[in-house]
Amino acid sequence: MNRFAPLQPWVPGIVLCVTCAQLAWAGDDPPAAAPESAAAAKAKNLAPVIVTGTHVRGVDTATAQPVQTITREQIAHTGLTSVADVAQSLIVANGPTLNRNINNGSEAPGQLRVNLRSLGANRTLVLVNGQRWVSALDGAVDLSAIPLSMVDHIDVLKDGASAVYGSDAIGGVINIVTRPKVDHPQLGVYAGVNEHGDGTRSNIDFAFGHDGEATRWSIGLEAGKDDPIMASARTISAVPALGLPLGATGSSTTPYGVFTVDGLGNVVLIPGRTGTSPDDFRRFHSATDSSFNYQAYSYLQTPQERRAGFAQFRRELTPSLALVADAIVDRRTSSQQLAPPTIHFSTAQFTGEQAYTVSPDSIYNPFGADVAVHMRFVGADVRRFEQAVNTSRLHVGLDGSFTLAGHDWNWTADAISTRAAQTEFSGPYADNEKLRLAVGPSYIDASGTPRCGSPGHVIAGCVPIDLFGGPERLTPAMLDYVDVNVHNRTSTRSDLFALHADGQPFTLPAGPLGMAIGIERRIEHGRDDPGLLVATDRANGTGVSYEPTRGSYAVNEAFVEFDAPLLANRPLARQLDLNVATRWSHYSLFGGTANTRVALKWRPFTDLLVRATHTQGFRAPSVLEAFGGTVYQHYGNGYFDDCAVQDDYQPPADVAARCAAAGVPADVPPPIEVDTISTSNATLKPETTSTLTAGVLFSPRWLPGLDVSVDWYRIKLRNAIADPGGQWYIDACYQHGDPNACARIARYPDGTLQYVTTSERNLFGGLQTDGVDFALAWKRQTDWGDFNLRWETAWVGYYGEIGKPASGSTLADGSFAEGNVVGSNDPVYGVVWRMRSVATLDWQRGRWGATVTGRYFSPIFEYCNYIANLGDRLHDPSLVQSHCSDPNHMSSGFGSGTPFPDPRNRLGSVTYIDLEGRWKAPWNAVLSLGVRNAFDRQPPHAWSYSGSTSFIPDYDVPGRFWYFTYRQTF
Repeated sequence: MNRFAPLQPWVPGIVLCVTCAQLAWAGDDPPAAAPESAAAAKAKNLAPVIVTGTHVRGVDTATAQPVQTITREQIAHTGLTSVADVAQSLIVANGPTLNRNINNGSEAPGQLRVNLRSLGANRTLVLVNGQRWVSALDGAVDLSAIPLSMVDHIDVLKDGASAVYGSDAIGGVINIVTRPKVDHPQLGVYAGVNEHGDGTRSNIDFAFGHDGEATRWSIGLEAGKDDPIMASARTISAVPALGLPLGATGSSTTPYGVFTVDGLGNVVLIPGRTGTSPDDFRRFHSATDSSFNYQAYSYLQTPQERRAGFAQFRRELTPSLALVADAIVDRRTSSQQLAPPTIHFSTAQFTGEQAYTVSPDSIYNPFGADVAVHMRFVGADVRRFEQAVNTSRLHVGLDGSFTLAGHDWNWTADAISTRAAQTEFSGPYADNEKLRLAVGPSYIDASGTPRCGSPGHVIAGCVPIDLFGGPERLTPAMLDYVDVNVHNRTSTRSDLFALHADGQPFTLPAGPLGMAIGIERRIEHGRDDPGLLVATDRANGTGVSYEPTRGSYAVNEAFVEFDAPLLANRPLARQLDLNVATRWSHYSLFGGTANTRVALKWRPFTDLLVRATHTQGFRAPSVLEAFGGTVYQHYGNGYFDDCAVQDDYQPPADVAARCAAAGVPADVPPPIEVDTISTSNATLKPETTSTLTAGVLFSPRWLPGLDVSVDWYRIKLRNAIADPGGQWYIDACYQHGDPNACARIARYPDGTLQYVTTSERNLFGGLQTDGVDFALAWKRQTDWGDFNLRWETAWVGYYGEIGKPASGSTLADGSFAEGNVVGSNDPVYGVVWRMRSVATLDWQRGRWGATVTGRYFSPIFEYCNYIANLGDRLHDPSLVQSHCSDPNHMSSGFGSGTPFPDPRNRLGSVTYIDLEGRWKAPWNAVLSLGVRNAFDRQPPHAWSYSGSTSFIPDYDVPGRFWYFTYRQTF
């Protein structure tokens, strides 16, 4: 099979660029050695200058907004192999992020994202050459689809930018700027491996091109492969909870099952027994029988393979007009691996497709009664989640210049189409329809063959299944009959048409006025087609079923931006500039919104720049939030019923009255498993933000090469779009008397909670964060070589509800405030580091060079609820004292005013040291040898992280990572 066959639908884009290049090259002007005409020189200068954060072209790199630029050379010295790796290493990338250490087959599997300011990946705008990249259904961007070999530099705008770029630019903007030209053919080879011999990475790229007087083109190819690391290969992740008894911390869903029988309760098979008699079983004990080590099957670091190609073309048609075209194609295959699937069926816990039991008339049922089953289907092999994603981008445009009233203007007209299509395989699971038959009535025929049904009513093709004797009793025929795999398809498309112009319409006393105007039309499409087995709830073991997603929306936008010099060369005002930008957006979803940015740049004297901005921003609902198919979650929802007497809880009088008014019996039992039905919402309004920044940039003339900047920011987010979850609706109904919330709650005839219908909505209140960014850059040439020091630090002062309420205080909607969660792994917001810092010292002397990098993560604390609950189950209160650094911590009463025990644990700071040495060979090559995490710093063990790593996945996987690169220019 041709491994590049999936790229064939996107090949025409590259062929277009290559064909144009060949035709243009054939008719190109004389060789570059000939004198360049003035007209041609002017034409070359037409190429748009991409300045992140503004549409006004200029040459002053000290902008009114803080922008970090990561050059191609700097990237080469990191040992990183993808755009996602580079973006996720940013110090302002804080909070939960999808990376290779996330072995999750349900949430955007295989995608690599970036989360700036802890505000979410869908609130970080990703651009390629100043134009947005296609997003997933939830509005976030998968960075794995952008080949690193095409990158010239990456700009990171640490400010809101909706007034310039539109939706999503809330936490910041990442602008990936491609290489403008490739003068000579270039080959790059990369190989790396963890010191444990796993996690191998390899990459190869090749690029060539032509830079003529009027024609420029380049073509590149890239291929990479990342091998997995098993969780069992590292001590910290080999078991679910390091240092605690496996019998209490593993999964209760074991290969030998938990069976629920009337009169007996929950029973398990006694080891060594055959499961053919009730005497082969005993009562289930959660403290000792939760012993299945699912980590033995899981990935610690997930594998990926990538194939990519890109082409760029530019032809100067006249001295004032140029044709441009570029194309990118990328194919990513990735996978995740988890323990073998679980199967659950019960008439007491489930409705719908999982509401059945093992028939008393099954030949394998030793109890002669209905039996509910909860077990691990080990014989069916591990669960695999495999994705194949094809992404393509085609851009065709014109750019040129004209003169109006004696002033020069530049303009661009662009049409861009970006698409992503994914096919996903997952399985194995059990087919509910077949499993129901296989555990139904059965008999043994005259030939001794087990048959489903009864004599005279045989179910053709059905194979009775024995679930009571452990995995040894599951035959291949049994598994083949019930095993199924699921295939899903997802696709998104973004089409953009844009016309921009910028120039200097007139001159003010302090200098020319810069102006940019533009109009854009963008159409976003998305769809998700679940496999039939998922859509119809036949796949037992997925935990969810969901309906197809179909949706699209259009947005028409116009913007204007002015960059006005107010003062120049005055005392205490060497420069005073005002930048004002406004963008009008009209969405087919919700109507119009206008957002404005005001930025001031003041240079009192040459060495010092003072800058400040106020920016309005917004995020439009994603396709998934507005048009997503209904999701049915069937178990695992540990809801608390405010109406039920349980443990030490007695419903207060007002709550009891509301429960009675809703028809809930006073003696309603606590819920066991509650379904959740989650829906989208096409009436959502956009999220809105207000961002303030203020900072200084100091570049002393008495110390050439030194730049120091300090920038403060504050972001306030309102109308956040989210599904508040079923518990929110339960509390809103019975604690606050919200009739709309009550209408979403369904109960069984005895009053027990059955399901809750939730929905995406604009949440009340808001989110706020503030902090300070520090940057230092110093270049120094000495007799011992050239030194380049770069130091970036991000300090977060506050992250939590808007207005900075105290933790546990009651908010206006009746919920309780989390308070400032900075420096913690919060159960609501995830990890938010107080400080992240990266310092790099680069040295170059002649052919030799070296780089030393330090990466710092500040300490964080985590909630020790996992240990506390485990201690309660084991009746061992000493666990909290021995495993939590602050076992006696007390928290506020969350409305009651009475503090309660809330043990916590501190995770220490982590510093990684990376080293690289390199040599420039005489044959125009560069050889590099490096190691990441040179001192083998281990990540701190986290009790609060429930993934498959036992540590927060933003840390490095344990072990040094060695790499070698070879780059050849021909």
